Amino acid sequence: MFHVKRRRPASRTPRAFYNKSVVFPRSFLIFPAPMSSLPSSFSDAEISAAKQNARQAMKARLRALNFDRLAVAAQIFRNLERLSEFTDAQTLAVYLDFGFEAPIRPLLPRLFERKNRVVAAPRCVGRELAFYRLDAPRFLNAVPDAASAVPGFTDRDAFSPERCFRLTDLTSGAFGIWEPLPNPARFVAPDAFDLVLVPGLAFDLDGGRLGRGAGFYDRFLATLPKKTRFVGVALDEQLVEKTPRDAFDLPVDALATPSRLVVFR
Repeated sequence: MFHVKRRRPASRTPRAFYNKSVVFPRSFLIFPAPMSSLPSSFSDAEISAAKQNARQAMKARLRALNFDRLAVAAQIFRNLERLSEFTDAQTLAVYLDFGFEAPIRPLLPRLFERKNRVVAAPRCVGRELAFYRLDAPRFLNAVPDAASAVPGFTDRDAFSPERCFRLTDLTSGAFGIWEPLPNPARFVAPDAFDLVLVPGLAFDLDGGRLGRGAGFYDRFLATLPKKTRFVGVALDEQLVEKTPRDAFDLPVDALATPSRLVVFR
């Protein structure tokens, strides 16, 4: 079970913890009817079609967004810090955000603040994910805290991985996503992870997650031990009423967005 710092009075399940009160307009909910209301005979083909329609709708929504990635990353980090499992995690799996994913790369310097922490990022190997340990970012074009909108982060020009890391650490891999080089000495076994930050196209407030459709994270998460916690990371606009799910879709244990932290289990 997760432990949340400065815990506020518990609400009904799922347990929700907010930085501020947020009300999402109905237009944010691309699945107005809960999946539980669908017929029991709902077929795999129909679920697959529902997922594809949901992905298209969410991608259209996200393409229309224009937001400050630095500020959003900092807000997400503040909510992640409220989880003791996150702050205490000694071996942490992250993703290197791509396309519409919630920004994680601006957070990398903060993730290395815990002494001796291992931070690993994924590389696509066939149809699977393999994680390799990252080096702490080197700051380039850093600005004083007083001149920065978000203390502790470098300026916007320093966010590309080729500037934050040594060029030998990362390469542009599958689908154009930045990946660590496959150095066997840096490989991190799945059973070593304490916590995994999980990307997705959409999440719901029951822990449901809608991925891009290739199943990389579902297959990876299924290999992890019970001790490992899964924390979804998303923009507020990626929250929906209900995601379509099948038997292979694993839920997350908690969800962090810029405005809230929700703990499910």
